[in-house]
Amino acid sequence: MSMYRLAKKNELREIAALFTDSFMEYPLFSYILTSGKDYKNQLYQLNYTNTKSYFQQNSCFVGTLDGVIVSAVLLKKRGEAGPGFFQYLFNGGLALAARIGLKRINFILNTLDKMKTACSRYGNESWYVDSFAVAKGHQGKKLGSSLFHEFIFPFIRSNGGGRITLVTHTELNRKFYCKNGFEVFDEFSIGSEGSLMPNFSFQQVIGASGLDTPKRTDGDEFLSRASKSC
Repeated sequence: MSMYRLAKKNELREIAALFTDSFMEYPLFSYILTSGKDYKNQLYQLNYTNTKSYFQQNSCFVGTLDGVIVSAVLLKKRGEAGPGFFQYLFNGGLALAARIGLKRINFILNTLDKMKTACSRYGNESWYVDSFAVAKGHQGKKLGSSLFHEFIFPFIRSNGGGRITLVTHTELNRKFYCKNGFEVFDEFSIGSEGSLMPNFSFQQVIGASGLDTPKRTDGDEFLSRASKSC
């Protein structure tokens, strides 16, 4: 049985650690952060800042198995802006700046803006997957596909539908999203000379429907019983 719900405040560090472990080898982060012994700490601080900011907008969701968090997604909702600069700043950005310097922070922000160029065309009128990961030890079990088909897509349908967009930078991820109904609508390279990576922008339009709606229980919990994988 899979359960999907809003994250709780006391779970933010656990979720940030899940993202960090999953993204250790992800090319975007090795490009925007400084290498060396402090790399994992930098990545954790970046993920914690992002996770806390989305949590404050009721936009941080987790998937659990037997009460254990095995997946997480930060989802910007249609009709809303994502977290702003000052929100990031006071949720851990200052600590990250003290660790890596303001020049590096500016580089990170500029890179992220460039990365999202195509998706940003739709502004607040689209849903946007900022971060999505399955915990190590649970990957390869179709939990990622289940999160989309058993929770994210039904959640979007039950909230009026709309376009959902996201960005990824690896061929493996490209195949995953194509398999789950997304299409590439923009592609370019990002990075430095000699270490360029692809920047794939994906989209999918989800129709509005009252069917397959995740139900809210205990004040903040959406339930979905995964009986099949895609």
